[in-house]
Amino acid sequence: MAKAVPTDPRTNRVQRTTPAPRRNLLRNFEDIVGELRKVIWPSWGELRTMTFVVIVTVVVVSIMLGLIDYILTQTLVKVEFPKVG
Repeated sequence: MAKAVPTDPRTNRVQRTTPAPRRNLLRNFEDIVGELRKVIWPSWGELRTMTFVVIVTVVVVSIMLGLIDYILTQTLVKVEFPKVG
C-alpha cells in the first residue's frame, strides 16, 4: 500500500509515494508460488484419461464437421450448378 506524505501543510493535498517496483515483482512471484502450492494436481492416471478424452473428442468433432462440410458442399454444387445436357 502506498504511504501518504503531506506535501504542503497549508493544503489538504497529499503526494503518494509508490513502493519500489522490484518489491512488487518479487511479491507477485511469491503470490504465484503460493497459489500453485494450493492446486490439487491430477495423478498420471487421471492425466492420461483426460488427455485421451480430449483427443477422442477432437477427432469425433472433426469428423462430424468434415461430414457436414462435405454434405453441404455437394448439396450446394448440385443446386447452384446443375448438369446441363
